[in-house]
Amino acid sequence: MQIVSRIFLIIAVGLAAAWPSETTAQTSVQLEALKRLKNLDIEANPSFKKVVLSILEASNGKPAFVEIVRDFKLKGHEAELIRFAQAHPKDSTGVEAMRLALTEPGLKLISAAITGNDTKAALTTAQALANAQSPKVEPILLNAAKQDKKPLALRAAAVNGLAKSKTGAAALIKAAQAGELGADLNFTAGNALRSVRWKEISTAAAKLFPAPQGLGQALPPLTKLVAMKGDIANGEKVFFRPQSTCATCHQVNGNGIDFGPKLSGIGTKLGKEALYLSILEPSAGISFGYEAWLLKLKNGAEALGVITSSTDDEVTLRVPGGISTTHKTADIVSRTQLPTSIMPPGLQATMTPQELVDMITYLASLKQAKP
Repeated sequence: MQIVSRIFLIIAVGLAAAWPSETTAQTSVQLEALKRLKNLDIEANPSFKKVVLSILEASNGKPAFVEIVRDFKLKGHEAELIRFAQAHPKDSTGVEAMRLALTEPGLKLISAAITGNDTKAALTTAQALANAQSPKVEPILLNAAKQDKKPLALRAAAVNGLAKSKTGAAALIKAAQAGELGADLNFTAGNALRSVRWKEISTAAAKLFPAPQGLGQALPPLTKLVAMKGDIANGEKVFFRPQSTCATCHQVNGNGIDFGPKLSGIGTKLGKEALYLSILEPSAGISFGYEAWLLKLKNGAEALGVITSSTDDEVTLRVPGGISTTHKTADIVSRTQLPTSIMPPGLQATMTPQELVDMITYLASLKQAKP
């Protein structure tokens, strides 16, 4: 066994001498050699430690970096691990990187990322934390869920992460009972907590977050809705009928009113789960360029819509129904971007659960035409 270890050590050291001009094949052999030596005490082998750290540095930002830190129990690399997790929050290696970063200094960096002003970094950090499923991160996620001024997507990620453990789910119930969760989290929290395996928590969640209704019928959980089969032809009828109001804001292949995002190729862009969320919780994912703005005017009036043009002299809003209105900048007292979608929640109440499934099936069938 010692002879084999020596052979791999020689391979690793030899290949490291050519770093960083090695070929891909050399890199693969070198990493394989390291894997065979992961139980070796690198502190007792200075030359080997130098090899490991050299390969680690060159692997920064790659899955091999995470593997080397894990296999050799290297300390002090939390910042690099967190950056990798932020770049890959939903991949197994990214989640592993986040778990390795859950040291005392790492938790401080993670907390700073969650509470910082970099919205994207905060969101991806929360997503990676949610997937890490560690009791160490529950206080950070719970604090994030309570921050009403933070983006809904970040708070929703925190809620979904907490709901994966009994202690986290119980903490969410307690926070909801104390009125510490924003109302815009009701759908996310209800969907996550009503179906947990802990009966006392699911029972409390059903009272706190009643299931959304579709024409008087409680909707099944999101996972079941996604699995249900729908009728595309009927779904098209549901989408365009007046009571559904979908076509009063969206166009499909030129049909409907041009206000919200065009949906002709939406099935290529979003999966069924995301399509359900866009209806059941529209504020969870607001499309870029369709943010809601509220203008307060000097005459006491207010205007709500999507800004389509803004100059030093005037601002043009497109309002629900597709009409555009222009306001002189001198007449505007304030303009505020709203954190909620201009699309109202609760549209599923205009249809039965099966009709909702049919409509989502129709939308999922709308694929972008290939050039």
